[in-house]
Amino acid sequence: MRISSNYIAQLFIDSQNQQETSLALLQQQITTGLKFSEPAQDPVGASQVLSLQATLEQTAQYATNANLAQSRLSIEDSTLGSVTNTLQSIRSLALEAANATQTTETRATIATQINQQLQSLMQLANTQDGSGQYLFSGGATSTVPFSQTSAGVAYNGTQSQRFVQIGSNRTVADSDSGAAVFQQIRNGNGTFVASAASTNTGSAVLGTNSVTNPASWAAGSPPYTITFSTPAAYTVTDSTGATVQAGAYTDGQTLAFNGAQLELDGTPAAGDTFSVAPSSNQDMFTTLRNLVTALTTSSAAGQPAAVNGINRAVEAIDQSLTNVSTVRSQVGARLSAIDSQTTTSSALTLQLKSTMSNLRDLDYASAITKLNQQITGLQAAQASYVKTQHLTLFNYI
Repeated sequence: MRISSNYIAQLFIDSQNQQETSLALLQQQITTGLKFSEPAQDPVGASQVLSLQATLEQTAQYATNANLAQSRLSIEDSTLGSVTNTLQSIRSLALEAANATQTTETRATIATQINQQLQSLMQLANTQDGSGQYLFSGGATSTVPFSQTSAGVAYNGTQSQRFVQIGSNRTVADSDSGAAVFQQIRNGNGTFVASAASTNTGSAVLGTNSVTNPASWAAGSPPYTITFSTPAAYTVTDSTGATVQAGAYTDGQTLAFNGAQLELDGTPAAGDTFSVAPSSNQDMFTTLRNLVTALTTSSAAGQPAAVNGINRAVEAIDQSLTNVSTVRSQVGARLSAIDSQTTTSSALTLQLKSTMSNLRDLDYASAITKLNQQITGLQAAQASYVKTQHLTLFNYI
């Protein structure tokens, strides 16, 4: 078969073009540091890289959400710590005011201090985060949570929480509603609240009280009324008017009935009454206003009433402290969850980047070796063609 010089030249040109194309692609890879710059160069690898990039972007968004939630929750935790300190300070003032040595004037001074603390509590309840959103407005983060009205303090937010997604299958609340923190607090001891009638004229003061038998309390018919027919005799009746218990009373005696236990100090007057009713929700601000009212009760005759009011306020403050502590522990659990998810997301991000690098990033050592081989091959092909392109049969005749 005769092979023409033109055919040999065309073969060389085709081979030269292929080698130069391959060399150009390799040079592009070395320049960019990538195995491929266009999906057509590696459809399977490009598809995998696009999927990994989408997952990385989603994970990065989750990380951003987690950082924002962590910031809000950290501010909330700090704010709740300040609320706790404020309530403990008020509690100390209340206990100081309950001392029998206090006068009407000194209690009025303490009431002024508590009023100032009440304003501080209002400021804490209306705390904003770094972006100007309110922490305790529930889902209405642009609404001022609490405002003072003629009737007291009103809550303007919602009962809901705002949730943010910090992982593919994980969400976390980034705040709590003001209602849950400052309003939904059971008064008394949490089960019942004991109080003295405002018409009492004796010196009897209610002390600590508790539930000793929850089943007996639940089986009863509160509210109960304790009536003193004489300073030394009392009768307990339930909501139906039926007598639950009757007996003799001495100063400092503990009264126990239907799972409830109450301490009384002092001497009641004939006709004095005390009520024992199931606890209900009472917000912190009402508790402090009631405390101020008790502190400003005037005259010596009002001393037992003042102490009774102070004692009930201290009970309510204790319930408030317990509620804030519960909410704060929930905030701590959420912060812990965010830390855990952040660690998981960081590990996932590292794994995704490593996988993507294996698919897309160029092995420079291997690429440079291959480049040198291709250059050498191209140079050899060019040199061989130069030597053979002018060879003809006539050179040997």
